Amino acid sequence: MVTKITNVLIVESDLYARNWEEMLLRRDWRTRVVQQVGSPADLAQALADLCQHREKVDLVLIGADLPCDEHWLDEVLEILDACPSPEDASRPAQKKYAPPAFLLLSTRPAFQASRFFERVNFVGYILKDEIRHAMAWAVTLAANGQLVITPGVGRLLAPDQLVPGRTLVLDGRTTVAAFSQHDAEAARLSFMFSMERSELADELGISEEYSYGLVSSLYEKMGLNDILSGEASAEQYFGDHPAVQVHLRKAIDTLRKVNAQANKAKSKTVKLKKVREKESLAFHLLTLPEIEEIH
Repeated sequence: MVTKITNVLIVESDLYARNWEEMLLRRDWRTRVVQQVGSPADLAQALADLCQHREKVDLVLIGADLPCDEHWLDEVLEILDACPSPEDASRPAQKKYAPPAFLLLSTRPAFQASRFFERVNFVGYILKDEIRHAMAWAVTLAANGQLVITPGVGRLLAPDQLVPGRTLVLDGRTTVAAFSQHDAEAARLSFMFSMERSELADELGISEEYSYGLVSSLYEKMGLNDILSGEASAEQYFGDHPAVQVHLRKAIDTLRKVNAQANKAKSKTVKLKKVREKESLAFHLLTLPEIEEIH
């Protein structure tokens, strides 16, 4: 069961993609971005710096939309293989260095990327349009030893490459609520971008007063109010995977305590904390993918 924070290093040649990936991972309670780089040279320097400061890397997220250099991905993996980890100073001489796990990410299925499935530290391959906002779920599950893929990648592979009991197929195209197009946009701005109500109102062309009621209705449609009141089980929405449940229970317990404090206190600080905690939980619910285990 995952209980710790997963330290992630992002390797992505596209600046805009790299920053979006970083945002999704930094907003999630289970993941921490220790560095993000755009080239093999920057990766080598980042790993050296992290090693010097004894900062562990649990997983490397690698953008596999290869730039004009066909050897780019091979070079990235060679650097990962060669770089020592912070634990190497105390590692017994007979124990070989184990490079961090890596998860591939691309826009389209890349047949050349499937050749890396045989590597010991390979933990998955996901497509951007299929994983969408569920990046942190993929990273967390992959760091826990699962082989994580999205549906389009599954069609690339031979049946013997999908290890029963270990392979998870994630699809981030599903949503927790049957939102209208307007509601879906409001939820994205409120919970993904964490916009203030005045900013949300400006973007949607509505009054600030109306924006508060709109966000409240989103919580209701998502089922979050039912979860917090105990009228619906968290598993009904989030599933029962242990890697998800341990963090979910902690987040819900925290928010219920904050709710209780907010109902007793007139403090603006407590009420602001209540809003932030609830929006954070809504973010995690909104980014939840459909998870299928290969048997």
